[in-house]
Amino acid sequence: MKERWKALANLLEDEFDIEIQPSYEGWGAGYDPKYLPLLEMWARGEVDSVPPAVRTPRGVVFNVVELMKKPEDYAINAVRHEVSYLLNTHFPHWRFGQREVFRAGYVPVSFLVLFSVLESLKADERIISKVPSASYSLKNRIKDVIKNLSPNYPHHQLALALIYKWLGEESPFPQEVQRVADSLEKSFFEYLKEEDPNFAYDIVMEDLWPKFRTLVDQAKDLNYVDLLLDEARGRKRQDAHKGRIMTDILKKLPDNLREVVQSYKDGVSTDIPPTERKEILKALSSLQDWMKDYLKQMSYLDMLERDVAFVRHFLPKTLEVDIEHRGFLSFIFKGWEEESASANSSMRLQQEEKDLSEMDRKYKKEHGLTEEEFKRYKMIVKSILPYVDHFRRKFDNLLPKEEELWGGSYLKGKRLNFKRLPIEVPIRRGKIYARREIPDRKELVFELLIDISSSMKKEEKILNALRALILVSEVLNSLGMPFSIKVFNENVYDLKAFEEDYRSAKPKLMELLSNVGGGTDLGKAINVGADSLELFTKKSHRRGIMILFTDGEPTKGLKGEDLKSLISQIKRKVPTVGVGVGQATSMVKEYFEKTGISVDDISKLPSAFSFVVENQLRRLLSVN
Repeated sequence: MKERWKALANLLEDEFDIEIQPSYEGWGAGYDPKYLPLLEMWARGEVDSVPPAVRTPRGVVFNVVELMKKPEDYAINAVRHEVSYLLNTHFPHWRFGQREVFRAGYVPVSFLVLFSVLESLKADERIISKVPSASYSLKNRIKDVIKNLSPNYPHHQLALALIYKWLGEESPFPQEVQRVADSLEKSFFEYLKEEDPNFAYDIVMEDLWPKFRTLVDQAKDLNYVDLLLDEARGRKRQDAHKGRIMTDILKKLPDNLREVVQSYKDGVSTDIPPTERKEILKALSSLQDWMKDYLKQMSYLDMLERDVAFVRHFLPKTLEVDIEHRGFLSFIFKGWEEESASANSSMRLQQEEKDLSEMDRKYKKEHGLTEEEFKRYKMIVKSILPYVDHFRRKFDNLLPKEEELWGGSYLKGKRLNFKRLPIEVPIRRGKIYARREIPDRKELVFELLIDISSSMKKEEKILNALRALILVSEVLNSLGMPFSIKVFNENVYDLKAFEEDYRSAKPKLMELLSNVGGGTDLGKAINVGADSLELFTKKSHRRGIMILFTDGEPTKGLKGEDLKSLISQIKRKVPTVGVGVGQATSMVKEYFEKTGISVDDISKLPSAFSFVVENQLRRLLSVN
C-alpha cells in the first residue's frame, strides 16, 4: 500500500477519531458488534435515541481505486465527505420520511430522491464550515457525480437543480422545474445550515416535500407513458414483473395514439408533445378497472427501480443497502472486526499479486490459487474425491434438471404409465395413464460455520475440518447452490459470501491451516451466521440451512442455559445443525438437542458433513 494512502488515512483518523483504512476492494464501514442490534433498532425508529458510541462507527474503509488518478486535495476531501456523511446523518429520518410518503400513496424511495441529495450536500456544507479550503474539491466531487446523470423525470431534475443552486450555477432543466427550485431556495439553504436534525427534518416535510411531491405526481404520469414506450420497443431484458397485459393495454389505445407511441418508441415520454401525452393518459383512464390497477402496480415497481438507480449516486458509499418488499430502502450495518479483517486481507492479497510469477498468475486466473497452492489443494481434494463424486451424484438425483417428465396415475391421457398397470388392472380402477409433469427444483442455501479456535490445532482437527469444508463446497458449487463460509474463534470472519465465486475463496481456505488460534464464542458465531442467512434467504426467496462445527465448549460469550436458549430461538427461525467432535460431543447433544451430531473419530468428519447436508436436503425437499 502506497505511503500516500497511509498518510491520508492517518490524517483523517486524527480528525475524526475513528480508524480509517485504505482498500483496493471498495468502501465499507463497521460498528461495534455488541451495539449492532441497538443501532439497527434506532435506524428503524424503534427506539428514540441511542448513546453516541452506538451510532459512531469503529472504522471506515475507503476505495483507493476510485481516487488513484485524483489530486491529493480531491482524494482527502472525497473520503472526508463519506466519513462526515456517515457520522452525522440521522438514520431514523431516512425511515420516517419513507414511511410518511408511503402512507400518502407514494413510492417510499421517492422521498429519498430529495433527502439523499440534501444529506449529501449537508455533509459538504459541514466540512466547508470547518475547512473552507475544501470547497473547491467538494464541488468538483459533486460535479463528477452529476455529470453522467441525464434525468427525464421532473422530481429527479428538481433534486439536481438544488445541487446547481449550491454550486452557484444555472441548471439545464425546464423552466417549470427551475421555478419550483427558486421557490425552495430559502428553505433549502436553511436546511443545510440547521444543526438540529429534528428541526432540519421538519423543514423537509413542511417546506420542501409539499412542493417536491407535485413533481413526483407529474413523474407518475410520465411513467405510464414510458411503460407503453417500453412495450412498443420490446423488452430487451427479462422483466419479471411485466407481462402480457401490458401488450393488451397498448392495443386498447385508439389507433392514432398507438401510432404516436410507435413513432416515439425509441425515445422517452418527455419526447412526446404535451397535448398528445394528455390524450394518451386520458385514454388510459378509460380502461377497465383491473387494467388500470395492473398499470398502477407496474408503474409503482418501475418508479421504484428508477428512483433507486438515482438515489444510489447520493447514498453513503460506506454502507450497503437493501430494498424491502414494500419498496423501503434500508441500510445494512456491519461489525468492524469483520470489515477490518476483510480490508487487511484484501490489501495483503493485492500486494502479493504484484510479486507473482507468470505461471502463478496463470494458475490464479484459472483456479484462484498459485501453482503451489493449487497442488496442495488438489492433494486435499484427492483424499476426499470418492466422497465428492458419490455425494455429487446423490445430491444431483435429489435436484431434478429435466425440463419435463411423465408420471402420476390418471383415468385419461395420451401415454400409459406402465408402472401403474400391475396395480390398476387387477382392481379395475383404470388410473393407468401418465401426464406431463414439471419437476420442482428446490433452491436451497447453506451457511457453513467452522471453529478455528486454539484447540483445533490438536489431532489434525483443522486438516479434517478443511477436508469436510472443501468436500461440501465442491459439491454445492458443482450443483450451483449458494453457500457462505464463516470461520470463528472469539470473533467471526467471512471466507466466502453467498454470491461470491467459490474460486476466489479458495486461497482463504488454504490459509486456514496456519491461522488457527484464539478462544471460542459459539453465541456470536450463531448470531452472525443466522443474521447473514436470514437476510440472504429473504432477498432470494429460498430456504436456508446453517451447519456449525466445533470441537469444544465455548470459552467466551454465552454459556450454559443462556447459550442453549439462544440456539433454541435461532432454530425457530433457521434450521440449524451442530456437528461436534472430541470434547464437544456431549456439549453439542445438550445445546443442539435433536439437531446435534457427534463424530467419534475426527477422520469421519467429511462423511458426517455430507450426511448432514443430504439429510437436511431430503427434509426440505419433502416440504410442500
